[in-house]
Formats: sequence, structure tokens, C-alpha cells
Amino acid sequence: MIYLDHNATSPMLGEVRDAMEPWWGRPANPASVHRAGQAAAVAVEQARAQVAALVGGNPAGVVFTGGATEANHLIIRGAASRLGAEQSIAVSAVEHPCVRGAAELTGLPVDVIGVDRDGAIRVADIPQRVGLVSVMAANHETGVIHDIAAVSARARETGAFVHVDAVQAAARLDMDFSGVHAVVMSAHKMGGPPGVGCAVLTDGDPFPALLTGGAQERGRRAGTVNVAGVVGFGAACAVALRDRAVRSDHSERLASRLRAGLNALGARQIGGASRLHAVTCVVFPGVAGEAVVQALDLRGICVSHGAACSSGSLDPSPVLLAMADPDPRGGVRFSTGPSTTQADIDATLSALGELVPLLVDAWDE
Repeated sequence: MIYLDHNATSPMLGEVRDAMEPWWGRPANPASVHRAGQAAAVAVEQARAQVAALVGGNPAGVVFTGGATEANHLIIRGAASRLGAEQSIAVSAVEHPCVRGAAELTGLPVDVIGVDRDGAIRVADIPQRVGLVSVMAANHETGVIHDIAAVSARARETGAFVHVDAVQAAARLDMDFSGVHAVVMSAHKMGGPPGVGCAVLTDGDPFPALLTGGAQERGRRAGTVNVAGVVGFGAACAVALRDRAVRSDHSERLASRLRAGLNALGARQIGGASRLHAVTCVVFPGVAGEAVVQALDLRGICVSHGAACSSGSLDPSPVLLAMADPDPRGGVRFSTGPSTTQADIDATLSALGELVPLLVDAWDE
């Protein structure tokens, strides 16, 4: 199998498995005061420091959750609870569906920040009355990197709370989050275990809990901490911080090879120049994106038609619609990772060279 869907989930790293192994099945609750519980608490705090270091945050501000969706709800709904009824929430038109969903649940007005044809956020569209701005660091479908510094500067004009979904960017980019109030990450997007995420509150202050009924996570998220998962998350962040430059060089070489080959096959690139090297989104004119995904799957090659949470949907991509793309049903996403090889890229391009002409003919019929 050739796996080019790392944006959906990335294979677990060996170092992560090794870090988690001592905690699988071990009866240790970090909230307990006995020796076993305190050993678990030490492991969790070590992971907290590793996670914070990846985004230059304060370990005291790390709130572990069951995933990025929960973390986004925690931040958006918690921050919104502090706003006045006259204030609004601004989210970009290309956010992950869980962000828009969380914003709509607050009951406050939701302003949509537009993007240009390259997928870049129109910072000037952020309204003056806004109390909360939610913008992703890099898009999950196109890989387009957003100017978080410019967003933060605009938000400071109104004193707005700034929330950044860095799920796709944190392990791939060295970004400055100094003007951001909360950053969200997910373990399984960087070779960690599924079912673990976090929100990093940059000031470490108290914050309204989404899940209540316990004092865990400094009162910001009730529920017993998943020790093995959190330890794995910490290990994945430590590896990402250590290897980020090497991984970037690797993904840049792969992207150069992949994008050149796709261009030769007549594919149209989606997004401007500022994109993650690890993510390539294209449209093959006259071919449905889902048809390409299915045809490659039959060859043992895994790619995506869009966000994994929307898998199976035949609706046009909301991201491509927001970009006013002329073929919002045609997007095909290739996302690479540390385990991807040049041989994987070459085999994929070879398969596409055979399949795309057939798919165009089938579409024409």
C-alpha cells in the first residue's frame, strides 16, 4: 500500500509506541495521591511540557482533550461565553467544519472571513465588532498557509481573542504564535495516537470548561486523563520539534517531484505559492475527484477527496467553493509524511498516467 493521506491521519511513530508501551493497561490515575497515581502525573506533566514546546507555549496552558474537535469547541465556546451580546465571532470561510459548528452553537453572530482565489485569508474582512477570531494556520484540504501574524495584528485593534487551529501546521512549520491566545493541535496528525488533542492557552490562565464535573486539567476539562495517549502525544511533539527542519526538506523534495509530475499530466494546482510542501491539492479537468480517489484505491494508493470527516459526501468542497474554484467537486489531495518515499511518488504518478485518460473518457461518455 502507498499511503498519501497523512492529513487524515499519520502512521504512528515507533518512538511514540515505545513511549506509550509502559502505560498500556497500567492502573494509574494521575489524579490519585498514591505512588502509582503520582508516577502517572509526572509522565503527564512531562508530556505537557513537550506539547507546549512545539508551539512555544506555556506548559501550564496545555489542556489535554479527546481530540482537536473537542479542543476547538472548548476554546470557541469558552471564549464566546465571555463576550457581550453585541460582539461577533469571525471564522474564515475555509475552516474545518468543527470550528464553524462550534461557533454556531454559541448563539452569537458569526461573521465569515473571505479568502481570495489562492485561498489566502482577506485579513481586512475581519470586522471591527469582533470579539473572537478563529483562523487555521494551514488549510486541511489545500495546504495554504495563512498569515497568522497579520490576523493577530488586526484582532488586536478590537481586543479580540485569537484562536488558531494548528492541526496541520504545528508539526510541519516553525510558526510564531506570540499574538495568539489559544492554539489547538491533534496527536494523530503528527504520528501520535488517535483520540488525543489539546488546546494551548498561551497565558495559562483559568478558562471556562466545556466538560464539567471534575477538577482535572486545572479545572478546564473534567475527566480522567488518558495517560498512555498523552504520553504518546508528548513523544510525537518532541520528535516533530527535533526533526521539523529535516522533515521540511524531505517534504519539499517530494512536493517538487509530485507537483511537476501532476502538471505533466494536465492537473491544475489549487492554492497559491504559500502552501505546505506536504500537501498538494489538484483538479484533473473533466474528472470527478472522487473517481480519482476510487481508481487509485483499487491500485493500493490512498489519497483523499477532501477532509476525512466529510468522506463519502458528494457535495462540492466548501473550501474550493470559498475560493471560487470553477470545479469544486474535482479536488484531489495528496498529503505526504516522513515515511513517504520518492518511489511512492513515482508509482502514484505512473498509475495516474494510466488512469486519468480513462477517467476523462468515462466522464465524457
